[in-house]
Amino acid sequence: MKRVRRFVIPPKKFLEAFKQSKKTKVVGVDGQTIQDFKRNRTKLLNEQREQLTSGKYWPSPVRRVFIRKKKGRLRAIGIPTVRDFIVQTILKNELSPKLEVLFHPNSYGYKQKPEARKEALGMAKKRCLRYDWALVLDVKKFGDNIDHRLLMNMLKKHIRNEWVLLYTHRTMKAPEQTRSGKLIEKKKGLAQGNKLNFLLGNFYLHHIFDVWMQKNHPKIPFERYTDDIICHFKSESSAKAFLSQIQQRLKNYKLIAHPEKTKIVYCKDAKRKGNYSNVSFEYLGSTFQSRRMKSPTGKYIVRFIPKL
Repeated sequence: MKRVRRFVIPPKKFLEAFKQSKKTKVVGVDGQTIQDFKRNRTKLLNEQREQLTSGKYWPSPVRRVFIRKKKGRLRAIGIPTVRDFIVQTILKNELSPKLEVLFHPNSYGYKQKPEARKEALGMAKKRCLRYDWALVLDVKKFGDNIDHRLLMNMLKKHIRNEWVLLYTHRTMKAPEQTRSGKLIEKKKGLAQGNKLNFLLGNFYLHHIFDVWMQKNHPKIPFERYTDDIICHFKSESSAKAFLSQIQQRLKNYKLIAHPEKTKIVYCKDAKRKGNYSNVSFEYLGSTFQSRRMKSPTGKYIVRFIPKL
């Protein structure tokens, strides 16, 4: 008789995750709400723990819905069941402390806090005042093209906990269920709506971009907010040479730089009066361009800054 593998997962991890999930509004394919779950909390949490400790837990399909983005475009997101949302919370609680300490100081998106965006914009502003050129890099459909095998290999370098690796992998591979009931298998990508989405996405680019930058281009300053990246240069030629390298680097990991959003920008202002096709860019909802600002002496000058 084959021996059943057992994982040691303390009950308190389930209770903590449930408490953190009490305000969730997710309603998955089973139609259950967090209020429904609360009515039978003890029984359901015990059942969840038994499934996870025995290795038998498999997430339900995520409910595929569409949300409207800017300019009227639609984005598909996957809504998990309450049961799976709680498991995602457990996994995030296990992964976050081990992964977040690895992130580069110039990586901001993983924080998921309002001040993180302000920090990234503030640092980009300072560097645009110091450097004449900026490379604005955006990864096309980043979340949809994350390779599961590559991501798991990256995680295994830092995570030793077998059950965390097992269920993280199963979670990211959960199929999507359409309104008609059709199941769409996930061969790559992280579903929008998964609680691990931001953490794992940032970790993936940490290995692809941040670690590579530290090793190969330690003197090039940058700000990265998930897949929105700005790199700063003293010359156009340096920016062009780097763009060619990063395009190849992304290609090695089955990613591509967005052909329209990725561009080299001249930070034109009163001190930098050259001509170039791109003299402004969008970053985290703010437009960087030539603007009037008050100098430390109280006089107004024209500099290349964002509207914060």
